[in-house]
Amino acid sequence: MGVGRMKGWRDRFPCGVSRIWLYLVGWLWVAGCTSEPSARESALPPSWRLAQDRPSFSADSAYAFIEAQLRFGPRIPGTAAHQACGDWLVAQLRRYGARVYEQKGTYKGTPVRNIIASFGPDTTRGRLLVSAHWDSRPWADQDPATAQQPVPGANDGASGVAVLLELARLLSQRPLPYPVDLIFWDAEDLGREGVENSFCLGSQYWLSAPAPYPPQAYEAGIHLDMVGGRQATFLQEGYSRQYAPHIVQLLWEVAQRLGYERFFPPLPGEPIIDDPYYLATQGKIPMVNIIQRDPTGRGFFPEWHTVRDTLEVIDRSTLQAVGDVLVAFLYSFSPRHLRPQ
Repeated sequence: MGVGRMKGWRDRFPCGVSRIWLYLVGWLWVAGCTSEPSARESALPPSWRLAQDRPSFSADSAYAFIEAQLRFGPRIPGTAAHQACGDWLVAQLRRYGARVYEQKGTYKGTPVRNIIASFGPDTTRGRLLVSAHWDSRPWADQDPATAQQPVPGANDGASGVAVLLELARLLSQRPLPYPVDLIFWDAEDLGREGVENSFCLGSQYWLSAPAPYPPQAYEAGIHLDMVGGRQATFLQEGYSRQYAPHIVQLLWEVAQRLGYERFFPPLPGEPIIDDPYYLATQGKIPMVNIIQRDPTGRGFFPEWHTVRDTLEVIDRSTLQAVGDVLVAFLYSFSPRHLRPQ
């Protein structure tokens, strides 16, 4: 996740506006706006219930998946550690019964290896996409003292991958009745501040030659980025609200009913140019970005893009909250529920 991706937010608000005031206004807008229902207003009929037979997400299992990724070292495209971790991901996904497709090539001079794990019917309609990026950043540029050292990427990268791997394990035990693709984007975190479209190369590459399914095969998608940090909050990211407001409402409703409003407060966040932005704007897939963001405007998390993004920043309770919300959502809905009403 690169700081340069927040350009869209700065263009939308006048200079000098206090971020605290901005979030206060945002809170009031979410709570009281009559033209668009808020996450506090149920988007579902009163009789709606969470699926009771859904499988149980294990934060311990997800934590172990983060540990396993970090043992390879920084997952920088073109390195031996990246190759070894990718091979391990493919083996794990095949172990869980997924149909695994690897999209390999070069995009903008960078080697890319996207990994797609498909579950359920082989159809080009009504699919759901759940994704994360599996590479890590080569430069710890948020700390001048270590700016040229690689980022371990425990939270920024490995946490989202870990949740997807645990989901794959659950799908192998309790299949869903509709098709789901888990996509592990590569070359997400190689960008430079001020260089347009230099981040998210893996998703851009896929959009240039999508496989094994085209964008129009997907009813909707959910992306996970930095989902394991201590005291994390996941705001309703701006582009998600713009391109998939109905899915945002459903996800935050699930979180509220599970008692996870502390992690998923019904607050609007800035629009962030991340993988879901490209998938929504170019691929026309309604995407929700579940991404850690501090509601007081302090950024992503304190160790972001530093050498301190290690296992010590990971909190099992955050993994549990995100995993529970994701599993409850997937097992309580089908793609037909995700179409705008």
